[in-house]
Amino acid sequence: MPPILLNILSILGIPVLIWALWSTFRLARINRMGTARIDVAAYGLLPREELDPTRGGPPVPEVAEAVRAAREGDWRPGAALLAAAGQDWDLRWQRVSGLASAASKDERWLGDWRAERPNDPDAAAVHAQALLYRAWDARGGGWAKDTAADRMARFHQLLPASMHAAQEAATLAPHDPSPWVTMITAARGLTLPHEEFRRLWGELTARAPHHFFGHLDALQYWSAKWCGSDRLAHRFAQEAAASVPAHTLLSVLPLEASFERALQGPGPVPLAGRNPKSEIDAVLNAVAAAPADDPRLPLVRHLLAAALVLAGRGREALEQFRLLEPWVGARPWTHHADPVDAFDRARALAVLRSGGRSGRRSATAARSA
Repeated sequence: MPPILLNILSILGIPVLIWALWSTFRLARINRMGTARIDVAAYGLLPREELDPTRGGPPVPEVAEAVRAAREGDWRPGAALLAAAGQDWDLRWQRVSGLASAASKDERWLGDWRAERPNDPDAAAVHAQALLYRAWDARGGGWAKDTAADRMARFHQLLPASMHAAQEAATLAPHDPSPWVTMITAARGLTLPHEEFRRLWGELTARAPHHFFGHLDALQYWSAKWCGSDRLAHRFAQEAAASVPAHTLLSVLPLEASFERALQGPGPVPLAGRNPKSEIDAVLNAVAAAPADDPRLPLVRHLLAAALVLAGRGREALEQFRLLEPWVGARPWTHHADPVDAFDRARALAVLRSGGRSGRRSATAARSA
């Protein structure tokens, strides 16, 4: 190589090396400190100490009120809330799951409801899902090999009970997909064969072809850590996302599948999976089109924010972080030992990848947009 070319490469190489070293240093500092040295208010973000890991999104007032009444022994507001959902199946499921979560911890009020209305399909659906929550609480979130034998025994005792209760609920309300959502989640825990799962899935989608929460649960079944593989989960996500109307929140499924695939890899828990620009853009369009009070929206925004950070799209990620705060109790952050720390490091990385320009937007302005 001619000496002059070597000299040019040497001259160019020094700035590149300095830039690479500085970038590595900044990334290491973010991984260690998060936003500790960042003026988060200048980016419309909240201080770290105001982040709340107990919820993934704001409480839904009517559900919170029905749960409060149930805990005080009055099941009637919850019954009225489910009746009011009609055939908005995602809304109904959000309410069923909220009441079932409360019943999984204390079901005396649900027992009163079922005693007074023994053939009420709504009470039956809540009961089935409460049993399922109790089963998963018994098991915990760790790997089966790391779970105590008595907890696994309790898990395997409650799962068939939940499946049976869901079948009874489905008999009482043949048109309702809710019991079938419970069944496909129980099927995952029971590791039912693919053929049997497909039969249950066909029953669910015959009643609600685009059931948001049902699809999320089905994707878990097809993941490698349960009953499928990375290939099967990816195919399910791609086909489901392609089958729904444009600008709908089920476009998040490929992001979910990529995150699940990344979780199986070596090393620390990943921020998110890697997705092509078209898949990320589809989710951006979907969240932009969704009503601001859609209870499904925060679940989608969390994964979208992480995917945007990983893709180097810092400014767009910051918009999602502003709209999510203070709630950080959702995937992917909850896969980390400290969800607040994971969320905070991700938004610090978004600041870095936004070019460090705040745009002088206040938190109030961002949240009123």
